[in-house]
Amino acid sequence: MNVQDKINKMENCRGKNHDLLEFRQWLTDAMPSHIALKKIQVAGTNGKGSTSIWLRDLLMKKGYRVGVFTSPHLIHHTERIRVNDTCISLADWERIYDQYEELFSLHKMTMFEMDLWMSLAYFIEQEVDYCIIEAGMGGRLDATTALDYKACLITNVGLDHTEYLGNTFEQIAYEKSGIFKPNVPALTTEDKPECRKVMELVADYMNTPLCFIDCQETDVLRWNGMTFHLNPPLYQAKNLSLALETLNVLGIWLEENEIQEVIDHFQWAGRFMVLRKAPLVLLDGAHNVHGITALIHALKNFHGKIYFSVLKEKDAPHMIELLQTISKDITLVEISSARLYPLKKLGYPIITVDELISRLLDTKEDSLLCGSLYYVGEVLEKWGKCLTRPFLALIIVLLELER
Repeated sequence: MNVQDKINKMENCRGKNHDLLEFRQWLTDAMPSHIALKKIQVAGTNGKGSTSIWLRDLLMKKGYRVGVFTSPHLIHHTERIRVNDTCISLADWERIYDQYEELFSLHKMTMFEMDLWMSLAYFIEQEVDYCIIEAGMGGRLDATTALDYKACLITNVGLDHTEYLGNTFEQIAYEKSGIFKPNVPALTTEDKPECRKVMELVADYMNTPLCFIDCQETDVLRWNGMTFHLNPPLYQAKNLSLALETLNVLGIWLEENEIQEVIDHFQWAGRFMVLRKAPLVLLDGAHNVHGITALIHALKNFHGKIYFSVLKEKDAPHMIELLQTISKDITLVEISSARLYPLKKLGYPIITVDELISRLLDTKEDSLLCGSLYYVGEVLEKWGKCLTRPFLALIIVLLELER
């Protein structure tokens, strides 16, 4: 079995994660040194990945070696496990997988549990100073919550994955707050009063010191007596504020010029990503109502075509309704995922990703590509194949895909 076969085998291991205490015991028996890793957990409806990368970049600026576990991947499974800005190599991925494959099979672990397990093994080997661990879905029952943390973060609360987490803000806020731990600082930029009330109740019950961070979506961020100038999208102001306040709580201080340098060079693949400037081709993984709302707020002056794709568990009609506020010229894009929304029900023209790429290469109009991260990944993979070799090398560096 080659390495791709092993990845395919892992990706077919879907289902419900195990009991957290049980998973932690398996992990501790096989890898007791995971407890010594300094970890920061990042949960929330949107902005988890961006906040994780802000934390990574800020820590790297201070000279720390940082492990990052995120999901889902855009193009290659190895994107989920990184040290600094480099993904785990296929050779290291296969070696660690082979080391624990028998244990994975014995306990019938899910793909997410295996990914998390392998990331911890790799971070231990790489002797990282800090680990940024992004939660998968929810928080209370997420496998990442089985671990110990120096700080636990919630970016925000939106109505997403309602079939699993509940259909009210209060219910979802409760699930997210399930990451709180006794005497471990928790921080959030969530500002809805009903969500804050739930978080306060959980924090009080768990004896968790809870910090609410108030931040406006603006191009000028003022924090701790310092002033920073942000690039679009402006919703990154909240993610950056959350990262900065977290490091401040942990006693890690950056100078004003260091933070501004991180801001000036910040990039996160598939999030407000400019594929071309003239005409504009903008790619963003806004994959739920909350994400589309934030994206539209950042694109008040957009006038062009929208190419949209979405998974079946999302509120696609509402997302389309929101997109119509900035452009009526909407085309739906069919992707290979079995979870694709039945696009014909939405009543718009439908094209394939290959047809989309052909259009983008010839278009003279601005274009916005948004929706599912699976869609984003397919676009990036096929867009890259159309570029010249030097340009492709640049994109690969940008995506942080491989050494």
